[in-house]
Amino acid sequence: MQVRWNFKMLLNQSQEETLEDWLVTLRKHRNYALRERKDGFETNNQDIDTPVAYAYGAYCDLDSKIEYGSSCPLTCPVLKHGVIPQNLELATKQSKVKDKATKEVIGTRREWDSASGIQMKVTSELRQSLDSFATIDSCVLQRNIANLDTAYANFWKQGRGFPQFLRRLDSFEYKPGRVILRHIRKNYATAYLPGIGEVKFHNSRNLSLIQDLRTCTVKREGGSWYISMLVEIPGILPELKSLDLSKSVVGIDVGINKLVALSDGSFIENKRFATNKRKARRLAMRQRAIARKQKGSKNKIRAVKKLAKQQHKITQQRDGYNWQVVSTIVKTADAVAREDLKIKNMVKRAKPKHDGKGGYKRNGGSRKTGLNKVIVDAGWGDIFNKIAWLAVKSGVPVVAVRAKHSSQECPQCGHIDRANREGEKFLCVMCEYTDHADTKASRTLAKRAGLVFPKNKKSLPPDWGKVTPSSYQSDWVETGNQAYGNHRHVRVSPTVGYVEDTAKTSTESPCL
Repeated sequence: MQVRWNFKMLLNQSQEETLEDWLVTLRKHRNYALRERKDGFETNNQDIDTPVAYAYGAYCDLDSKIEYGSSCPLTCPVLKHGVIPQNLELATKQSKVKDKATKEVIGTRREWDSASGIQMKVTSELRQSLDSFATIDSCVLQRNIANLDTAYANFWKQGRGFPQFLRRLDSFEYKPGRVILRHIRKNYATAYLPGIGEVKFHNSRNLSLIQDLRTCTVKREGGSWYISMLVEIPGILPELKSLDLSKSVVGIDVGINKLVALSDGSFIENKRFATNKRKARRLAMRQRAIARKQKGSKNKIRAVKKLAKQQHKITQQRDGYNWQVVSTIVKTADAVAREDLKIKNMVKRAKPKHDGKGGYKRNGGSRKTGLNKVIVDAGWGDIFNKIAWLAVKSGVPVVAVRAKHSSQECPQCGHIDRANREGEKFLCVMCEYTDHADTKASRTLAKRAGLVFPKNKKSLPPDWGKVTPSSYQSDWVETGNQAYGNHRHVRVSPTVGYVEDTAKTSTESPCL
């Protein structure tokens, strides 16, 4: 089984300076390679009437039919891949020629190389002429070009955005087999990084379980350095249980006031790591301090580092808390039903409203901005991703359920109305069914998944009685454990209180 382990590195001053120099050179290297491809893409074959300037004497050998620099200089002047080296020998590669009938190799021929192949050859020459490139491991430079290829492939095949020029690079990657673990102690270990030497890192895992060490990524976050290892350890992932074999399901409803509401009536607190009053004020102070510093000054650099350190600390706190939340959710039942939310669309800014006179109407943009910040701070997407991974490790199936009207639909009569919900209170305007709005929504999601919550009396505390305001109480109010199905009909008097108690056991589904 392959897993990724992250460790914090303990570097001395010279190692840290070397890594920082590497990141600067790798950023320039990537941006130069991207500009070379971008120029070739934008300046050729865009407009048929625009004259094309052939770079470095592009031509086509008629005898060997090898294309140097263009598809056909007479009819279609397109620079292949947009990369033309000064030494045209670097632009070609040898390939095997096979017989179409027997599939046997009958010879070799030279043909135009790919963009990454050409740029990797140019990079090898740069290592011989420039000291800044010579100090960097060759595999790191090759992976730098390979990552650019991935970004280009995502642009052409996956429909993503065109690769951007980087103003800052915070990570680089070693190929499999390059990093070697040397000394493993109780609290720390050392690893050999080619070009850097032996580095120490905090040992928070059982490194003796590693069977194979794959790619390793060195990254900088919040002023600290980390190493991320993709390792092979013994064990296999359990087979996912079928929904037909799952005896129980837990529905979860993510929110703002309560981070997660579970269908057993319990709640998980939203700690608001970045949007609570104290942290929001501190972040605003750090950002104002950066804005007041002179551009390019050392004081501004120090202010930026302080802000990055604060944001990194918040990220770590949120990440650790979300792992605890997800562990609680996955261990609750045999299956998990979550909302199928489009979070990216939910955090878009409010659209402007034109008044027809050259101005704009009020559109609630400030309130929407505040809501977007809280949603992003809650990390709903991070919770869903962690649930997916931990569920795979536990063999628990996860169902993404349609979330439309889950908080407005009455589970008793099926009536859907926005007026049914008022804050955290749910009161059906048709049948006067009452419940906590978030708990009811989670149970609606569990019901839509087609399963019921586990029938365990001890694990299901009473969750009614605290959410029904006295102004909404009718003569008869049901109290008790709804998730299990035990109900008590209690007659309520506004002055005397409970005057009659009649026990009744419901045969309805626990999720209804």
